[in-house]
Amino acid sequence: MYLTTTVHELAPTDYLDKIYANGLPVNTILDKGRCGIGATTIELLFKERCSLIVVPNTNILINKQRSHPEIDIVYGDVHYTNVVDILRNPKQGHKIMSTPDGVWKIFKAAKELGRLDDLYNNWFLLLDEAHAFITEVYRGKAMLRPFQYFWNFKSKSLMSATPYEFSNPKFKNLHYVKIRFTASLGKVCIVNCRSVEATLNWILDNRNQYPGNLHVFYNSVTEISLAVQRASLDDCTIFCANDEENGNLIKLGDNARLHSSQPETGSYKKVNFYTCKYFEGWDLKDENATVILVTNHNKTHTKVGVSMKGKQAIGRLRDEPYEIMHLTNHENRRHLKTICEFKAEYTLEAMYSIEASNQYVAYCQANNLSIKAHEQIKKYADIDEYTQLATLNWEKLDQQINDAASGEIYNHIDFIQQAWKDAYYDIELIKNDLVSETATLKRRKSAAKQLEEDYNLLKSQSKAETTKLLTLSSTSTIESFVNKTNPQAFKAFQLIDEETMSNLKYNVKKVEAEIIRRDNSSLELKFRQMLNLTFKIGGEYTNKDIKEKLQTIYTILGIKAENGKIMTATASQLSAKGLFEVEDCKVLMDSGTREHGKRIIRTQFNLRMAA
Repeated sequence: MYLTTTVHELAPTDYLDKIYANGLPVNTILDKGRCGIGATTIELLFKERCSLIVVPNTNILINKQRSHPEIDIVYGDVHYTNVVDILRNPKQGHKIMSTPDGVWKIFKAAKELGRLDDLYNNWFLLLDEAHAFITEVYRGKAMLRPFQYFWNFKSKSLMSATPYEFSNPKFKNLHYVKIRFTASLGKVCIVNCRSVEATLNWILDNRNQYPGNLHVFYNSVTEISLAVQRASLDDCTIFCANDEENGNLIKLGDNARLHSSQPETGSYKKVNFYTCKYFEGWDLKDENATVILVTNHNKTHTKVGVSMKGKQAIGRLRDEPYEIMHLTNHENRRHLKTICEFKAEYTLEAMYSIEASNQYVAYCQANNLSIKAHEQIKKYADIDEYTQLATLNWEKLDQQINDAASGEIYNHIDFIQQAWKDAYYDIELIKNDLVSETATLKRRKSAAKQLEEDYNLLKSQSKAETTKLLTLSSTSTIESFVNKTNPQAFKAFQLIDEETMSNLKYNVKKVEAEIIRRDNSSLELKFRQMLNLTFKIGGEYTNKDIKEKLQTIYTILGIKAENGKIMTATASQLSAKGLFEVEDCKVLMDSGTREHGKRIIRTQFNLRMAA
């Protein structure tokens, strides 16, 4: 139990200043319920106290300083001497924002300037997006650095729209405030995918059917790069962190040209990808945008928890969305281990391991043996540099617990749905059976067998009245997938009945000839209409001009000859098959010479009907 627990109710469109008009509460864990509720702004505008606000990444600092140029920001690349200058002269209502990588400079400078007690006694320390200090274990020990100073502050608080319940018993000495909402925050379309890759690829292939831009949150540089390649994307941006050794840019390969480090309003591409660094702490302003969270239980690092990272990702959008989607799959296991079970199990194991390690160290000391603590316990313990004795670090332990527990909901689609409901969202569940086959598997099949399978897949899909499949446009995803991977099967499905296909024994060449015969017939009306637009009654055209214009029409419409190739145009074809009535003539050229050609006298019956 916390010192006190308070619950406030707000409408989804309300801001937190409805409750806290003059600064945020102190010595409190504030569960603000939703992103973009204006909580950080409340503290920045409150000039009755000085505040140090620690946030997980640099993007947040840059965005906040744009809106509030009076604040100072500190992060890894800010030189220590600049930090000393920031603290040298006290200011009324001074606001400093920092990343975990920058806080040590602030406290070192404060100590150097004799202001450390001033910070601890008179400043308010806020750990904003507090869950991120636990969820971003991959960023190393710097993420937990703020906790070295947290308990020294007389006034301190933690805040998040998606809080983590810390294991350290000290947190129970704080107040807890929870914001609840009187209505849903919106609707999330959960797409239960047979193949996450194939479903995402279909969306990207059909990106122009969406009125606004697509913002895809997918925590894998490698999978993003593959998605870009599959969809042959050029009009896209990839936002991902990069280290000093350019590790992520190397993973992107040729797609590194699409990399960017800072999202900026008004500069978004049709498709925008974001890895975990960009799941929180910045404002996405983009009208009619579609926001897509992608997770895949086969790719462990993509299995971000819905209650924290997932909700944070879709919470970036500050405008009304066109659609919110979560593309995912699951392991079809109905067992769910709770976070409490993980905590009990991990805490007990950590304590036993630390005790065993310290006993080993004591034995070594007693027998004058070389001492080195067990390396594996550094994940959840601090090791004294001199004694080599280990002590439990609760926040490190929480990082391990969260890392293990966050993917538990992907055991079953029901758990995923419940997680979104608990996050105050309505849900729509859609099943998608799109699959992608490996090139090796496809090579093992004969062309006739592949044609038969794809043709029958389309036929069975058209007959399935009870199966609810994902429809992101007017065309079924199955049809779209086959049209892309096996266009001959798609054409055959449109033009040839099952009996004829069976009689042809799905022979690829025979089916292609039948498609050509039927396809050219179906294109006849369009062909005649294009002729009416291209050639005018009374007009005189050289034979060369007639040939070029006809060839253009054949190419545009895909009209083919018996050999399956685009038909070759000749001038004599202009009067064939009831088209135009023509007569030979000589056409006067700009050069003054005359060339053989034809004059169009009138349209014949078939062409008049087409008009």
